[in-house]
Amino acid sequence: MILLVERSKKLIHSTYRIKEDVIRAVEREATKRGVPTSSLVNKILENYVISEMYFEQLGFILVSKDFLRKVFSKIQKGTDVEEFGYELGVTIAKEYVSYFFPQVNGMTLVQFLDLWFKRFQSFHHRVDNDNPELHYFTVIHDININFSNALKMILEGLIIPIVKKDLEFRDITANAISFSFEVD
Repeated sequence: MILLVERSKKLIHSTYRIKEDVIRAVEREATKRGVPTSSLVNKILENYVISEMYFEQLGFILVSKDFLRKVFSKIQKGTDVEEFGYELGVTIAKEYVSYFFPQVNGMTLVQFLDLWFKRFQSFHHRVDNDNPELHYFTVIHDININFSNALKMILEGLIIPIVKKDLEFRDITANAISFSFEVD
């Protein structure tokens, strides 16, 4: 599905009826960003067909960071959060990645992580210049350390069964998590 979008770079002229208040808001945002309105509309639509449509179908919901902070602040050490996080990661690997991509492998996993992490406050994905199979991710979530620890276990359950290699976690803080792994 993503490959189809990437191959189809041809722009077509089309006409749609859009509510006036919606198009005015998009025009204001485009002006603020310094981009043409058509570019912003294209980016919004592309984001919808590449990821948001699928996240909606999978039942993902938006929740505030305040809600997550409160929930994860109640988790105490010694609970089953690590086991739960790992099991959730395995479920994501089996069900969610395959929902987005017909084949689940290292490269589709990297593409899935890029899509998923866009939903966080901020993230950065780098590829090692000397070893293009080595991927580095930093995810800024600004929630708390319990969330970081749960996310670590989710990522282990998600990534290790697919790439068949260990992850290296460089930093795990109350606000962010940084890790890397190799894809063959």
